[in-house]
Amino acid sequence: MTLALDAAQRRVLGVLIEKSRTTPGSYPLTLNALVVGCNQLSCREPVMRMTEDEVAKAARQLGTLGLAAEADSGRGARVERYRHTVDESLKWTDVRQAIVAELLLRGPQTPGELKTNASRMTALPELDGIIRLLREMAAETPPLVLELPRQPGKSVARFDHRLYSDAPTAAGAVLPPPAAPPSDLEGRVAALERELAALREEIRVLRSGP
Repeated sequence: MTLALDAAQRRVLGVLIEKSRTTPGSYPLTLNALVVGCNQLSCREPVMRMTEDEVAKAARQLGTLGLAAEADSGRGARVERYRHTVDESLKWTDVRQAIVAELLLRGPQTPGELKTNASRMTALPELDGIIRLLREMAAETPPLVLELPRQPGKSVARFDHRLYSDAPTAAGAVLPPPAAPPSDLEGRVAALERELAALREEIRVLRSGP
């Protein structure tokens, strides 16, 4: 299955996978929590400023592609909640989900960086196992990841996902356009406020129980 996702879709999918593993008590995510996750300042490269409409549109588009869905709104739920479906539609393992989510959220990384960063989502194999998995993913048809040319002065190559609308290629490694510079102070404050609101919601959900 060839997947070509734009920047908004990639960010939403990465957040859904990440939060399903790091904050299961508040998952599936409300639209507000999903917006906060997309715009948070930590574990993101680049930092983005997405509106509710942009996040909701991307989530709907991912649903059309079979990568996300609205959660069952039973138990008298008043708000829509979203979940990813890559475990169902693509049969991705926990380790594969964690690695792809990290690449979606932070961009190209070395195997060592992926082992460190993705370990917050699930237990990972040793570094040799991460490298083997990345190369298996790169050899699939179509490939899910790509080993990028080694950067000058670097001893270890980085890997990137292949879910771009205009995917990079091994020859010349054409990468997506450079990200916009981090948002200004006002934008960062607004993002922090949204993140705080989502954390409060997560605490409320955890306290209310099933």
